This record gives sequence, C-alpha cells and structure tokens, in this order.
Amino acid sequence: MRSIFKFSIFTAGLLATSAFANAADLIPPPVVEVVPEVRTIAIGGWYLRGDAGYSHVAVDGVEYYQGSATLTGDFEEYDLGESWMLGGGIGYQATDYFRFDVTVDHHFWADFDGSSAHGVACGVSGTCNYEDTGELAVTTLMANAYVDLGNFAGFTPYAGAGIGGAVVHWSDIDNNEICVSGDCTGSPGDSEHDGNGEWRFAYALHAGVSYDLTANMKLDAGYTFKHIEGGHMFNFESGNANSGQQGFDGDIKIHTVRAGIRWTFN
Repeated sequence: MRSIFKFSIFTAGLLATSAFANAADLIPPPVVEVVPEVRTIAIGGWYLRGDAGYSHVAVDGVEYYQGSATLTGDFEEYDLGESWMLGGGIGYQATDYFRFDVTVDHHFWADFDGSSAHGVACGVSGTCNYEDTGELAVTTLMANAYVDLGNFAGFTPYAGAGIGGAVVHWSDIDNNEICVSGDCTGSPGDSEHDGNGEWRFAYALHAGVSYDLTANMKLDAGYTFKHIEGGHMFNFESGNANSGQQGFDGDIKIHTVRAGIRWTFN
C-alpha cells in the first residue's frame, strides 16, 4: 500500500512538471527594445572658405560723349569675355539651417571689344570704322546670408544672397580708326583713353550644394550671380579740348561657376 502511495506521488510530480513546461512554452518571451544610438552633431562655429571659379562678364551698353561734353552716343557693338575668379572669406554657422559670411572675390581681367562708330566720314573723302579694345577687372566685398536646406547623406543644398560693393577697374581703352573706303588722309587716327576705377554698389545671388568630406571640412560647389551698377568707364583722350569723363558703362553682370572648401572650427 505504501509503495502504491509513493508511486502516485512520483507520477503526480511528473505530470505537474510537464504541465509547467507546456505552460512556459505558451508564454511569449519578453520583448527587449533596442534603444538607437543618439549621435550629437555639433552646430555653430566659425568657418573659413576659399573658392575658385570661372566667370562670364557682360555689360548693359556703353555711352560716350561724341567730341564734346554735350552730344552723346552709344557704342554700336560691345562685348566682354570670360575671366577666372579667386575668393575667400570668413563666416559663422548660426544654426542647422542658417549661416552667414563675408567674402572678397577678385575677377581677373576680362577682354572688352567694342565699336564706337561704323561707316563715318573721315579724312578727305573717306569712310572709317572705330574699334575699341580694353580690359575689365572687378573685386567685390560682400556680406552674405544662406539658408541650408537639410543634410541628405552628407549633401546639403543651399540658397543665399549678398549685398556690398565692387571695385570696378577699366584698363586704358584703345580707339583704333580703320579706313574702309575713300581717302582718309588727315583723319585724327588712333587714340588712347585713360580707364577709370571706382567703388560701386553690388548685390549677389547664390545657389549650390556642399558635401561633408570630414566633420570639419566641406566641399562647396555652386553658382553666383552678381549685379554691379554702372558708372565711369574712360576719359577723353590726351590733347582733346575737353577733359574728364567721356565714356560710361551700364550695369555689369557676372555669372560665376565656383567650387571651394569650407573649414569649420567647432
């Protein structure tokens, strides 16, 4: 009888252990939530920038006094060529989306070709054309503000605008008289006009994209448009009865494709 009792207790224990094991299989394992790593990105800080670019330069017309300081005329043809640009500046990244800087850019000499007159009477019974050549260099000082439009896998597109001034420097303008027909004997011939240099108001528009090379270094590529107000271009030639300003250029527009480096000090 005692053996039967012991066997019953042993059997009950086995059944209970099996029941608990089956119940454990029915209970789902606890869910362990993985907390993602939070990376802290430092914002703000001063930066230096350096840029190089290639520019197309244009001028909105050339006006000049015809022999006296009262009668005016316009160049019949005028064209400015391309030039290289180098620049640099210092700026501050205020937030993730806003920054500003001050830049100095120098646009090297761009060739100017024009014509002040075609088919005009000259000499005894001749007809002459007047061809004008020179060069233009521009240095700008601008205060700029930019909106960064978000970082996408290291790429940050942006747009911006700037305001400031430009030193516009014209070289001497060579006026060449070309006899195209008839007897041009006794005509004035070639002349040289002193070019002018002066400060003028300017503004700029920017668009581009930067790429994170390192935590502190960005590659910056973009486009800049600059608009510079018109002003003095060249003086009357030496020996003319008149003196002072003779030629005036219209607004100058510079389209630049540029690339450079920004280095941030966090």
